[in-house]
Amino acid sequence: MENGTERHLVNACLDGDKSAYAQLVKRNSKQVFAVCLGILGDVHDAEDLSQEALIKGFTQMDQLRDAGQFGSWLISIARNLCIDQIRRRKRGSEVLALQSIGQDGHSGDYTDLHEAIFKLLEKYRLPLVLYYFDGQSSTSVARALKISPAGVLTRLSRARRELRELLGSGEVTDES
Repeated sequence: MENGTERHLVNACLDGDKSAYAQLVKRNSKQVFAVCLGILGDVHDAEDLSQEALIKGFTQMDQLRDAGQFGSWLISIARNLCIDQIRRRKRGSEVLALQSIGQDGHSGDYTDLHEAIFKLLEKYRLPLVLYYFDGQSSTSVARALKISPAGVLTRLSRARRELRELLGSGEVTDES
């Protein structure tokens, strides 16, 4: 079972095998967390919504059209949950404040970089986080985000260029 394909695991889960879902969670949880962190910019919120996405994936698995696309489907659930949370915050007139890594108790050496990353548009931030911080291949990122591998490389290039501009101009600390 541990070496089974994603399709096999999904089918086993639909047949009532709960250990199959545990394997699916093991295979996809890091990527789900990386997407949530890339969108929200807050570790705690990302952890909460990652768990919510994993639970929702389990409870709504019967809605999955292609068992071989479970990972992409789960990423879509996570992305939608994150976007919904951001919308709720905006509707509630709360200001979305991105916390720096230094405030979370992590090393402050990269605070400017993290602030700059969270200033990027989501379409650039997500591939960047998945590729560099989660260690995914461009093909894997493309599959998760439902874009072409060439599109991933283009977005990575633009993200790096924008990061250089943000870090070089001092914009990161001016607005923080």
